[in-house]
Amino acid sequence: MINRVCEKGARNHPLTERQKAGNREKSHVRSRVEHIFGFMENSMHEMYIQCIGLKRAAAIIGLMNLTYNLFRKIQLIAISRDNCVLS
Repeated sequence: MINRVCEKGARNHPLTERQKAGNREKSHVRSRVEHIFGFMENSMHEMYIQCIGLKRAAAIIGLMNLTYNLFRKIQLIAISRDNCVLS
């Protein structure tokens, strides 16, 4: 198993440079995933799923993921247009 949890320093035992580099690498992935959940919670009313049945819940989650992907695509298109105008 690979440890993917950030390490913490203590009062008299600061992190080594290797541990700091490892934490930077781990937090890069974590922050990207947390941004997705943050977007879903803030713009999709806290991600409450109120239905009965696993298939319906899976369908709702799939639609939420699709909605996020559409918003992200629109955002990436806007960013690429801005970069083309600036160039």
